[in-house]
Amino acid sequence: MEHVDYNIFNSWAKNHVLNDNMFDNSGNIILKNVISYKSTGIIARILQDHWNSYYNNFGNIIDIKRPNADSEINKIIDCANHNLGATVYVCPECDEIYMCSHTCKGKLCSSCGIKTQKIVTENILETCIHSNHRHITFTMPDSLVNWFFNDLNSLNVLFDAVADTIYSVVNGKVKKNKIKRTLLGNTPAFFSFLHIFGRPLNFNPHIHVIFAEKIINKYSLSKNFKYLNYDALSLRFRKILLDKMEKYFGKDKFRKTKNKMYLDYPNGFYVNNRLEDDGLKFDSIKDLIKYVTRYCARPCMAESRIINYDGNNVTYWYIDHKDENKHIVTVSAFKFIASILSHLLPYKFKSIRSYGFYNKSSKLYDKIVNRLISNDKIKVRKSLLKWSTLIITSFDRNPISCPKCNILMKPTFEVSRGI
Repeated sequence: MEHVDYNIFNSWAKNHVLNDNMFDNSGNIILKNVISYKSTGIIARILQDHWNSYYNNFGNIIDIKRPNADSEINKIIDCANHNLGATVYVCPECDEIYMCSHTCKGKLCSSCGIKTQKIVTENILETCIHSNHRHITFTMPDSLVNWFFNDLNSLNVLFDAVADTIYSVVNGKVKKNKIKRTLLGNTPAFFSFLHIFGRPLNFNPHIHVIFAEKIINKYSLSKNFKYLNYDALSLRFRKILLDKMEKYFGKDKFRKTKNKMYLDYPNGFYVNNRLEDDGLKFDSIKDLIKYVTRYCARPCMAESRIINYDGNNVTYWYIDHKDENKHIVTVSAFKFIASILSHLLPYKFKSIRSYGFYNKSSKLYDKIVNRLISNDKIKVRKSLLKWSTLIITSFDRNPISCPKCNILMKPTFEVSRGI
């Protein structure tokens, strides 16, 4: 398949039978108007209408607080409308053309997030062993949230605090504020998932953990590790998190807050087993993984939650955890954009992390043979994640089947950009 720029493709296209709406008055190809089955949706329209104005007003602050915002927002605006380029499929029988626009794969794109979640779920399933897995949630008091809001890289501290808490409880003790993640002791296996928003779109960072109820002791799988003392988890999480925050933000700035936390939360920070506390039950480990990954791979707002957009204001709904009632909120487009930006993680920031013998860098990773999915099934399962296969299974149509001849069209060009 040849990779060409727009001008070369434009010359080629004039010699083929194409739809009238592919040309402008000057005879140039209008890539945006080529038939496409995909729509970028309401959120993209809101951003397209207001982003330039919003950025002109607050660009100086945005570039400091969320330096990757402009590129990520423009990805959403350009997603699937051929501005990011397209793959051109041509029917070998009748020269019918289909242009499959490239998607943005952006952090905030509600459309691209669906496929990302499927890929992430499969990657985690390939790592999991045959074992019961426990779902644990680590939360912090609201008064600590703002410390992380202005410096999202500080969320690495939250990840490290959760990991060290689990290692310390599995191995029984903490010595001099140093926790050894050693192979000589008990080595657990778990995944940590960062969720940074609540249902009302508020900034609310917390960690979900999927913990395997098996540990490795001296290079062999032990018996099930079922007992986790949640009181001990809460107390140790409080101590470890506050110690790490003090080190990161500085003793002079944080010590007063740290001391107050010990007084206000004598029983530690809230750590819960969601299965027990909320009555959540999952039929399989895959369902549990899908539950926790949907907020990591998708943006904070789903298109389906937006009730109305009148050009200036956005109305959406959410269900509050506290009362389980449906709430309807109307905000200005600017405030809606601000809410979305508050949840944009830094470039290359990993919101899903693996630990213990679930981490591929661990010396124990390759020693585990009791995987949920065998190697011979992995390739088959991954082949089902190709874009054309996903469209067939989701919408019962083949996107590269010629609408006239009903035969498969062939990829002919990769067009680098639209107009």
